[in-house]
This record gives sequence, C-alpha cells and structure tokens, in this order.
Amino acid sequence: MNTPIITGNDAEGAGEAFRLAHVESSHPAAEAQTSPLPPTEFFGRPAFLTVSHQLHLEAIATALSRVYTLSPCFRAEKSMTGRHLAEFWMLEAEWAFPTDNSVHNVCDVTESLLKTVVAGLLESEDTAVLWKDGDLKKRQKIVDASHSQTPWARITYTEAINHLVQKHAADSFHYVPQWGQSLQSEHERWLAEIFVGGPVFVTDYPATLKPFYMRVNDDGETVACFDLLVPNVGELIGGSVREERAHILQEKMGDTTGSEWYVDLRKYGGAPHAGFGMGFERLVSWVTGTENIRECIPMPRWNGRMLL
Repeated sequence: MNTPIITGNDAEGAGEAFRLAHVESSHPAAEAQTSPLPPTEFFGRPAFLTVSHQLHLEAIATALSRVYTLSPCFRAEKSMTGRHLAEFWMLEAEWAFPTDNSVHNVCDVTESLLKTVVAGLLESEDTAVLWKDGDLKKRQKIVDASHSQTPWARITYTEAINHLVQKHAADSFHYVPQWGQSLQSEHERWLAEIFVGGPVFVTDYPATLKPFYMRVNDDGETVACFDLLVPNVGELIGGSVREERAHILQEKMGDTTGSEWYVDLRKYGGAPHAGFGMGFERLVSWVTGTENIRECIPMPRWNGRMLL
C-alpha cells in the first residue's frame, strides 16, 4: 500500500512528530482581496509528517487481510546517536486473523522474513564486499543466525530486567536497569551481543512504556509486544498484537477527537490483527557492519543537519 505521508495524529504517542505549517502566499491575486482571510489550518485541523503508517495499514487490513508498505517516516527526535535519523524508511506490515493472539505468532513471521532475506543476501561471496566492519567473525555470526534451524532466543521484558540487574551488580551499566523503565542502548546490546550472542526477541513490555494500540495482557500490566534486538545494532524490529477490544482501546486513548475512525474499526466489523515495523536503514547497518546509520542512506537528515 502507498499510505499517507501527511497525517492528523502521532501514531506512537511520543510527541516527536513534525508539524506542518501553511506559508502565507504573496500571489497578486491574494493582494487584490479587500480583506485578508483569517488564518486557518489548511486541512481544517493540525497536520503532521507521519511517524508510522501503522494506523492506516490497520484500516486497509480489515479489507485486504495482509498488507505492507515501505515508506518514509519522520521523527523529530533530538538524539545524536548513530542509530537515529529524522527521516528514514520503514517496512511496516499488518495482517488480520492471526492464528492466535499470542505475540509469538508475530515473532515467527518476522524471524522467517529476516532469515529468508538475509540468508539469500549473504549466500554469495560477492556480497562480502559490502561488509564494512572488518571483523569477518561478526559477519559469520549473521550468516549463522540467518541459516539457523533453531528459533531465535525469546525472553520476556521481566526476565531481561532480572538478567540485567544481576549483570549490573557485578559490572555496572551507565544506566541502572529497573522494571518499568525503558531498556537503554547499552542494555539492548549486552542482551544481544553478550547474554544471547545473537538475535533475541524481548516480549511483554510494561504497558506504560508502549503505545496505546498494543493489546493488554491478562496480567493488566504488560502488553503483547516485542522488540527484536540484534548484535551491533540494538532494536531492529518492533511489533505487537493490536488491541481489538473497543472499550479497552478507547479507555487507553482517552480523548479520541480526530481518531474516532480508529475506534470505529473495532466497533463495526473489525477483527483481531497484528503487525510490526522495521527500520530499513537499521537492516542495512546490520548486514553490512556499518556502525553509523547515517552512512546507510544517501542523504541523511538528523537534528541540526540537512546538507542538501
């Protein structure tokens, strides 16, 4: 699907969207008006560059069952790390009628996707020239992971925190791992590179850390979601089972002004569904051993920099 770039909401709820502003025209026809028009929103409501195409994909999935897009996304993050861009490309997929409401169903799909794509990409010796790290052992680990017949490791967020706390007691992290707090980059990389030594799915995060659309688990504290962490990159894919229960979704959203259509999808003919999103430049970073994501896109934009 080609989904809209201009949207009326921040799908992630993180408040990091770029807002569009109408620039007043100085066309002669406008100057001829006897009285200027009052300033208004061009679309009749605030408009933003999309941070995710997920909500629109959910709507289309109710009709077509399985849909995806590979489209630009925009995040007004002021992070200066080598893992973030203000404009990037994201593969997002959404499908209705999953085999069950377990997050592991979504993990299965994403793992199969990556194994198929990455194994095919790295099979040829010609692609070795793409490897930028210099450490061929790291590349071999990616090859091994993509060809592995064993499912990639899966642990819950709670289990991950317990392991991180034990590690912190012996060899301190810069940021103290704590249940209810986001995993920092150093935590993610330790889990993937040291604790597991390969890709690892971290599932069932606290609801307070994740967006409103993720399905609440039976414990009432966590949601059916995952982050796929890979060595040398950190988070590569994030996904979840979507909340299909209208009353719970509405309670989590609070004010639904402008997003009534999203709740209506549940009220009138909706179905259980799930999906994920993967940053394309992060995939390039992983399979090429490129440390800085800004080198994985021809014209990078980040906070304070837009050269052309």
